[in-house]
Amino acid sequence: MNKLIPIIIILHLILANEPIAVVSKIRGNVQHKLMDDNKYKSKTRVNSPIFSETQIRTGDKAFSKVVFLDDGTYISIYSGSEIIIKGKIDKRMISKQIELITGIISVNVANQLLGEFKLVTPNSELTCTECGFWILSNPLTGDEFIKESGNISIWNPSLNRKSELVSDTTLISLINEEFQNFETSVTDLKYLESLMLEVDERVLQYKKDDKEELTSEKSTNVVVIKLKNASNVERKIVLTYTQ
Repeated sequence: MNKLIPIIIILHLILANEPIAVVSKIRGNVQHKLMDDNKYKSKTRVNSPIFSETQIRTGDKAFSKVVFLDDGTYISIYSGSEIIIKGKIDKRMISKQIELITGIISVNVANQLLGEFKLVTPNSELTCTECGFWILSNPLTGDEFIKESGNISIWNPSLNRKSELVSDTTLISLINEEFQNFETSVTDLKYLESLMLEVDERVLQYKKDDKEELTSEKSTNVVVIKLKNASNVERKIVLTYTQ
């Protein structure tokens, strides 16, 4: 019996360290580490396993996509961002939580069978069971949420206020400030689309509520033109059209 105890302990440690996600795409300089580690690993690679409490950082013009192993829920992490990925495994399902320290991410959440998906920032908490959204987060200026699909709830802990994220609307949440809601501008949508095009991601599908969806199908196309002047300063022109 005494010989079985070390084996049981080893098995417990192995299961406790089971990965919850995997890196499916990398562009540029992306680093990751466990929260207890002092330094980031030199370079994150495609197919790197992601364990709970893994912190990921993307450098300038870098990008990473992380996919959860149970249902394909994924996080697209754009340049200059830093997040912590957390999860608990229960009967092959993963309860998921993301802590966004700063930066820009988009998230596509598959239908959750093990509680709600949660995203936490220095300003807000987001919850949903099946949804898609963007968040642009800055500790000083707050969180900017843009909905793609699903029912999404935003809570501001400093005010103990909650608001639902509405289609075609951008919501801003900041510590000790009331929620701000305004119509999402075409300029903002073009900016998000340009981010995706730079890393060969799909074109933004900005979904309305089911009652508002058009019966006819249209495809949106985005063209990014890069120009340099005599001083070698680069400028971008973003063109969006439907057909």
